Formats: sequence, structure tokens, C-alpha cells
Amino acid sequence: MYQAPKGMEDYYPEQKAVQQKLFKVFKDAATRYGFLEVDSPAMESFKLLSAKSGEEIKQQIFMIEKRGSEEMGLRFDLTVPITRLFVTKQRELTKPVKWFSIGPMWRYEAPQKGRLREFSQLSVEMFGSDKPEADAELLNLIIDIMKGLGLTDKDFFIKINNRKLLEGILLTAIKKEQLEEVTRVIDKKNKLTDEEFEQELLDLGLDNFKIERIRHAIQFNGKPSKVLKEIKEHFADVPEETKAGITEMENICKLIDERYVVLDLSVARGLAYYTGTVFEVFDKQEKFRSMAGGGRYDQMVELFGGEKCPATGFAIGEAVTTLVLKDCNKLPEPELAPDYFIAVVSDDVRPDALKLAQKLRKKYKVDTDLMGRKLKKQFEYANSINAKKVIVVGPDEVKAKEFTVKDMKTGKEEKKKF
Repeated sequence: MYQAPKGMEDYYPEQKAVQQKLFKVFKDAATRYGFLEVDSPAMESFKLLSAKSGEEIKQQIFMIEKRGSEEMGLRFDLTVPITRLFVTKQRELTKPVKWFSIGPMWRYEAPQKGRLREFSQLSVEMFGSDKPEADAELLNLIIDIMKGLGLTDKDFFIKINNRKLLEGILLTAIKKEQLEEVTRVIDKKNKLTDEEFEQELLDLGLDNFKIERIRHAIQFNGKPSKVLKEIKEHFADVPEETKAGITEMENICKLIDERYVVLDLSVARGLAYYTGTVFEVFDKQEKFRSMAGGGRYDQMVELFGGEKCPATGFAIGEAVTTLVLKDCNKLPEPELAPDYFIAVVSDDVRPDALKLAQKLRKKYKVDTDLMGRKLKKQFEYANSINAKKVIVVGPDEVKAKEFTVKDMKTGKEEKKKF
């Protein structure tokens, strides 16, 4: 018997209905914030996908068998293809450009809880604004999406940081050429034991003194206003770029609800294209991987052949979000039941039953008997699919143009004209 490929999932009606409810919350919230929906091909050129993704991501790209001169791969996120869309029409577009997309993507990595090789995300991207209001709008949108899913500040929180701030502090302990690899190790710190974290840094050529400096730097964690004050006291003598990161954080945090936000210097985001604000969204107990993450990537447009343009965005993953909602007992119920099932007394009224079904389908979900069952069996079938009501169509009902309608929950029957 054939199974779904490893790390990929089938969606039966119940799962698909829940997924679509999540997507509706995503889409409705993004639309309310003025974002417009776009879409892109599932595959892109490998050159584009690998342009600034880091070595680890390059290894995770699903490559397409070469059929022409260009190597192709399946997209691993939506930020890269959406940025390509923007670059294609950059000069024609009025800024800021606010786009979102929902769709599947692929990464060849070890499957585990909340991590699949094929997965779906909402991706929200904004091009053209370098203002703190732009980053704050994305954070507020995330908060509204989480609230729209039924989550509260007791269920989730956002870890926020700034790459300029983090990198400036790290450069007091390491060389610039070590920055990308060290940042990548910091990004996965929570998945490593203390010994593994230390060993990975030792493998990069750092000594124990530098490792302790890094540990000290990334321990700052808490309410943004409080942590920023502590950072300014501990790291008074830092480069201007680092001070700019502190100022950016201060300006953004004035525009968002601090109940939902924690400033955490260990948040780095693994992708190499982030340049400023970075953030991740977790369940309150941190039982699961991050539900969402994003940040500012002001150099990507230029990297992809466009004119210099600031950009910021985030993605919310369906898989982990579903796990969190389930854990909080807030996963939406699938709504699969038809409003009406039309049962026929005899075969000669089937054409009339079909006409009635077509009429009702303009407003309702309607199912009919397609198996030639007897009336009793039709009621059993209607019950098995949780039909809310059954309409009985017989010769007398057709003649009178009035039908018996049975409420399957209460058992109450009434005569009704349609």
C-alpha cells in the first residue's frame, strides 16, 4: 500500500476543513491591514533560492531533475519568491507595497513534531518603508492573528531582537568573519545542551573566554523597556550601528503591546538575509517550535537585482500553530455536515428531489442519495454524515409543494414550502 512521502502529510476532509479555517483567519487579518494577496510558482531557479540563504538552507532545497540549462528547486519559503515578484515590477509600484501569500513549500530536513518536509505558511511582506511603524504593524498583525485564533497573552508571546544590536555586541568578542556562523549557532541554542552549544562554538575556533562573553551577551531577556535599559548600562561603549539597533527597538516597542513581547538577545533567526528587527512567536510554555518568525531584510531587493529598498516581513506556519491550538484546546472544529440531506420515498420523485437540491444549494450545503437506498437507509446515511436536517420528498409532497423537514438533532418534524 502506498503512503505519503516521509515528512509529508495527507489532509482528509476533517484536517483540510481545520486548515482552511486557519487560513481564513490569516487571510482576513492580513486583508484588514491593507495587504494584498499574491502567488508564485512552486519552483524557482536554484540560483535565486540560494542567493542569500546560508549553507544549511542550500542543503535543504528540493532540487528538480535538470531538464534544461537552468537548475531549479522547490521554494523553501515565500519571502524569496515574493521579493522576486516585487523586483520584477519595482519601478511601477507605489510604496509601500504590502503583499501576502499562503501556500505550500518544501525543505529536505529531518521530520519531527511540527517540522515537515512539505508545509504551508502565511507569508506577509512589506517593501518600501524603513520606519519603525512598518515593523510595529507586522508585530501588531501577528498579535491580531493569534487573537483571531482564540489565543491570549497567556497562550503565546513574541521574542524580539535586532540583528544590528546582537551583531554589535558579538563583535566585542569575535571577528567579523565569524559573525554569520556564530549567529547561526546562537539561533539554535535552545535546541542544544549547554555542552553542545559550547562545543559548536569551540569548533568555530572560539576560546572559552570568548564563549563566556557570548553567553553573557545573549542572556538578556525580559520586558523590552527594562532590557534595553540594562543593555545600555552594560554595553555603553558600542559602535554607532549597535546604538542604531537599540534606538530601532525602543521606537518599535513604543508602538506595540508589551504584554505580548519579550526582548531576547538570543533570537537571531537562522536565515542570513535578516538585517534589523527579528522576532519569533512561541507558545507560552515553549513546548513547541516557533509558530511564526520574521524580521527586516533591507538588502534582499538589491541582492535580487532590484534598486535599494527596505523590506520587512514574517511567516506563520500552519503545522506548529495547529499543535499549539490543539494543546490549548482551541483548535477550531471542522464544519463538514450538510445543512440538508434530501431523502426520496420512491425513484419516480428523484428528478423533483434533484431540482429542490439545486434550488437550496444557492444558499445551503445540500447532499442527496446517489446510491438508490431505501428510505430507512437514507436516514441512516444522513445521520452518519451528521446532516442537520432531512427533507423527505415523496409523490404527495411534490404534488402539494410542501415537504416534511426533520431536525436530526431534536427529532422535531415540520412541513415546509421551498
